[in-house]
Amino acid sequence: MKNRLNLLTISPNIISSDSGSRIQPGDLSQFAPYGNGVYGYEKNSFEPIKGAPEQEACGGVIYFGNSIKEENFKGFLKMMNIRGESKDYAVFMQESSDPFKDRYYKQMRLIPKFALEFMFNKNVDTMKEQELPMEDAFLEFMKAEEERCGTCFWDPVLSGTMGGDGNWAREELSFGFMVENEYHGISRIWSRAWLVTK
Repeated sequence: MKNRLNLLTISPNIISSDSGSRIQPGDLSQFAPYGNGVYGYEKNSFEPIKGAPEQEACGGVIYFGNSIKEENFKGFLKMMNIRGESKDYAVFMQESSDPFKDRYYKQMRLIPKFALEFMFNKNVDTMKEQELPMEDAFLEFMKAEEERCGTCFWDPVLSGTMGGDGNWAREELSFGFMVENEYHGISRIWSRAWLVTK
């Protein structure tokens, strides 16, 4: 089946100079804070226990391999309160020029229209719906990366990109996923590698 990632409208990674200290939707080097803004926003912490969001039930990072089933991934999105059926969102993409240093190959952030308007103060009047619901956008991202990189540790595309020696340690495609802000529905997925060792 042909990958449908090309059906998504990718937003430019424009960073406004008038943003002050607020992060921009297209700046994938930073993470959206937790919370709804009523009590202020809480910076994302990657400490696994104390870093849990104070104002949200869900959040944080999970890593998984490339063999996840579609129905399991969709169930995971529901568990994390991601509105997977929505088509009102913006897409931001970034590819690493140095995967070894950056620890990812490609990443995609989805930001619902609601978040663009109320968290990032962006005008969304002319924003059009995406052709794919959010859950399908994530699945198509994974399919595209599987087609590009392969799914087994003997596929040569990733060989040596994360320090593997091609013999005792070889790279295999895997993914990371993060709910950056549950209230606003901001989430991101990225392709990465793990080292399969003998």
